[in-house]
Amino acid sequence: MTAIDLTRLQKQIGELVSVFPEPAAFIKALHELLGFYERRAFRPSSELVPKTFMRSYKLPAQVLPLIEIGLKQTVSHYPAQALSLARALWQDLYYESRVLAAGILGQMPPEFGADVLGLIEEWVSVPMDRAVLESLLQKASRSPRAGGEWDSFMEKLLSSPSARLQAVGLLALAQDLEQRPLSKFSGIFKIVRPFLQAADDQLENNLSLVVRNMARRTPNETAYLLKQVLSDTAGSEIERRIRDYLPYFPPETAAGLLEAVKTHAKIHKQ
Repeated sequence: MTAIDLTRLQKQIGELVSVFPEPAAFIKALHELLGFYERRAFRPSSELVPKTFMRSYKLPAQVLPLIEIGLKQTVSHYPAQALSLARALWQDLYYESRVLAAGILGQMPPEFGADVLGLIEEWVSVPMDRAVLESLLQKASRSPRAGGEWDSFMEKLLSSPSARLQAVGLLALAQDLEQRPLSKFSGIFKIVRPFLQAADDQLENNLSLVVRNMARRTPNETAYLLKQVLSDTAGSEIERRIRDYLPYFPPETAAGLLEAVKTHAKIHKQ
């Protein structure tokens, strides 16, 4: 394993930045840098699920974030070239290249929000590795979020006729809820309610993440929403799903939800 010498790494990042305007040269230099720090002797446990199923390097945790930080000033000064580089990195089909592409989009000036959203929409239009999707939505959203465009983009995904894009929208919403001001939660309940009632298995994993993060931030209000959905929805499926959500709530709130589920079951058995 190559030891991390931060002074050397910063010099290597500077050399990488020097070829910023040339995507092909940048990608070549990036792979040389990543290969230099790859922990070739590292063998993760066979019992662990891989973080990504794309081709990737086994890197010390600090390498990729430091590269991203090293690019920040250049991205802000040369946004048009940064967009071209992000496109090229996305085509590289390595996990690290795609994460770096997402990071570049997130560093774009707010006035380039429409360009950033256009690329995100293009990229999420086809299936992708889950870890890459999570990084894309988390990192690339910084620029359109700063420009006030992210909420409308999420709503566009959530209203798509494609269940897969709706699932992407739910994942984006789940991430957003971790930092959304509590004063802006009221509209979220209205958005989430139809998904809770629909009981679409294709959406359940990401919907569960949304409920989890809502419950962490506003447990009482989220429990009230679930009770409303429960009262308006027949069948045992909604009972099962709300039972699955109980661990997300404080014990007292969870107990109240469980009683509501039991009452629902009694009513609908009659």
